[in-house]
Amino acid sequence: MKIVINRYILFILFVLISTVSTSQKKESDRLKKQQEELLKKIEFTENLLQSTQASKTEISSTINLINNKISYREELVNNINLQLKVLDDEITILEEDIQSLSKELGILIEQYKQMIVLAYKLRSNTASILFILSSESFNQANKRLEYMEQITKYRANQIRRIKQTQIELQEKLNLIQQKRDEQLLLSKQKEKEKEKYINDLQKKKNYIKELDSKQQELEQELAKQKQKAQDIKRAIDKAINKEIAEARAKEKAKPKTPAETKETKLTNQGFEANKGRLPWPVVKGEVTKGYGKQPHPLHPGVYTYNNGVDITTVKGATVRAVYSGVVSSVIIIPGAGKAVIIAHGNYRTIYSNLQQAYVQKGDKVVAKQEIGSLLINPDGSMSEVHFEIRKITSDGQIKNLNPSYWLYK
Repeated sequence: MKIVINRYILFILFVLISTVSTSQKKESDRLKKQQEELLKKIEFTENLLQSTQASKTEISSTINLINNKISYREELVNNINLQLKVLDDEITILEEDIQSLSKELGILIEQYKQMIVLAYKLRSNTASILFILSSESFNQANKRLEYMEQITKYRANQIRRIKQTQIELQEKLNLIQQKRDEQLLLSKQKEKEKEKYINDLQKKKNYIKELDSKQQELEQELAKQKQKAQDIKRAIDKAINKEIAEARAKEKAKPKTPAETKETKLTNQGFEANKGRLPWPVVKGEVTKGYGKQPHPLHPGVYTYNNGVDITTVKGATVRAVYSGVVSSVIIIPGAGKAVIIAHGNYRTIYSNLQQAYVQKGDKVVAKQEIGSLLINPDGSMSEVHFEIRKITSDGQIKNLNPSYWLYK
């Protein structure tokens, strides 16, 4: 009964250890994948920075890109810390396994020694025969014969168990060495990333210090940004108001039917259901100006208001629709290129700062369809798309929405 209980306990321990190991492996794989994604983001942001830092007209975007890079670098250091913790836990479990296996191996070897002593006593056929013949009854002789056979089988099985335990022990020793090597590499990488993080912070300080002498340029840039934002808002509001007026005129000329109402409602629900899952309007990009009231990166207390988000991307990149719909307007905004407005029921998505529009009013588009190409900034280093989402309320009001809540992260 004691042997059965011990085996049951060993089985439970094995299941628990296996479950913990599997869980830790999943966490380790997740952290490694996250690390790869962060490194890609840092590389992409660095490429954009190399393009923008030479520009004197994209100061805000450059500082925001530096901030993004610093944030990604900080996430990466935290990620490596978590990976090191997982490795510490794995090494602790392996050390416990090795200790347990070493103890088990010692017991097996000691048991085997005892069997060798017994085998030595019964080393000759004569001794074995005498042991059987000295039995007091046939039944006892039969049991002694079975006992001799069991000893032989048990000895062979014991040798097999010793070898198997030795192999398993060696595998654990190799694995723990592998984990320690991985831990050492990660520790070195962590130190490098911390050094890069400190360098990035210093670069930001140096860049801001260099810009302190360009107060007039910064004020001019801020004024241009405000003027551009106002021009874009006026042009978009004018286009959407025109759409509303045209739609109302059509509604007056054509009576509503239950079928039309139902179809419109389904279209609205389709767009709303995809909140937080919409694709970005560009394949690659970094948000360099968020939605709403935005603090100036250099001047405390100075703010601008953004009706959408500005996404910095590679120069001349193409822009794509974030959801299926109908092109309701294609307009020209002085100083901001062309803008395409796509209707999704009572919602509108707006894509401005386009050099060329591939669509025209009335075109049906699908999600991820290319609708135009972006203007290139004055020094030819990059492009930036201004993206907005509006909702037309039941009383004809135009409501600005934060695109960050709608785009997939």
